Amino acid sequence: MYPGPRKVGPLARRCWPVLLCLTMIAGLAGTAGAEERYSIWRDYAERFITEQGRVVDTGNNDVTHTEGQGWAMLFAEAFNDRARFEALWCWTREHLDVLDGGLLAWRYQPDQTPPVQDLNNASDGDLLIAWALHRAARKWRVPEYEQHSRRLRRAIGRHLIRDYAGYSVLLPARRGFEHDGYVVVNLSYWVTPALQDFATAEPDGPWQRLLLDGERLLRAARFGAHQLPPDWLSLTESGELRLADQWPPRFGFEAVRVPLYAVWAGRSEQAGLEAVSAYWRGADDRPPAWVNLTDGETADYPLSRGGMAVRSLLLGMPGKMPKHIRPEDDYYSASLLVLSWLAAFLPEPATPTGTPTRR
Repeated sequence: MYPGPRKVGPLARRCWPVLLCLTMIAGLAGTAGAEERYSIWRDYAERFITEQGRVVDTGNNDVTHTEGQGWAMLFAEAFNDRARFEALWCWTREHLDVLDGGLLAWRYQPDQTPPVQDLNNASDGDLLIAWALHRAARKWRVPEYEQHSRRLRRAIGRHLIRDYAGYSVLLPARRGFEHDGYVVVNLSYWVTPALQDFATAEPDGPWQRLLLDGERLLRAARFGAHQLPPDWLSLTESGELRLADQWPPRFGFEAVRVPLYAVWAGRSEQAGLEAVSAYWRGADDRPPAWVNLTDGETADYPLSRGGMAVRSLLLGMPGKMPKHIRPEDDYYSASLLVLSWLAAFLPEPATPTGTPTRR
């Protein structure tokens, strides 16, 4: 049983001298122009990341997820904040790298003893962290980051990718989603630009087929009057797609990430997102946060500012995306906002040939 994190473990002692040095360098390198460009990252880091490198989910009892650690590591890499990236990765290794098999524990609860209660993973968090490490290895030429990324990728391929009903599917976690006669998947866990990047790095790996089959599922998984993809989807062994009965039958907080990742990868057409575009374009200025795909009921509150940023991204209106985080933005809304900003405006890191991979 995991005994809980130490206040200052051996890994932390190795990391902090590097962090202090990098922080000093980063402070000397700042310019007035960079201040304006990176203000959204500075605001995010100040609101949601502790000095130790833990991302705090302010809308969910201040827990930490691998999803959040992965997003923040991507942000730090994109904004060239190596000190913060190292802090985030050190904290993740110290507190979440506690499972057998090379995957990461998905949730850290600071008010529990031990803080890691559920010894399961989340596949999107593992993908995001592996991708952030892969990108950082290229940008800063740190082979150790790539070694850790490959370790995670091998674990994902071994424990989370399955051939099922004619598809290559990504299980949401190692345990709990394979049932008698069907599996449950979450299409927003297919982090499309990460899979695209991994397919380039490992042409013989599972990534290209997983990417293409995820898009096949997305094109087929249409429900409700607006023909939208659900947050959670059941795939039967005969290939039938159903709304997963363990969750509300909604296009909502999970599925909002599907268009974000598809546009980021430059694959919105392949993903068949016309129905989502039509639904969001035809809605009021502020669409509801979710719609029930069985009876058409909608939330009595609107999409968050982060969700609206994803909408602007999909509809080809990046200029309407907010460039600042406001006090009303919780962790998830702010994360969607920064992710949309990166997808729209920041270039990809150079590949070994110097050619961007996204556009």
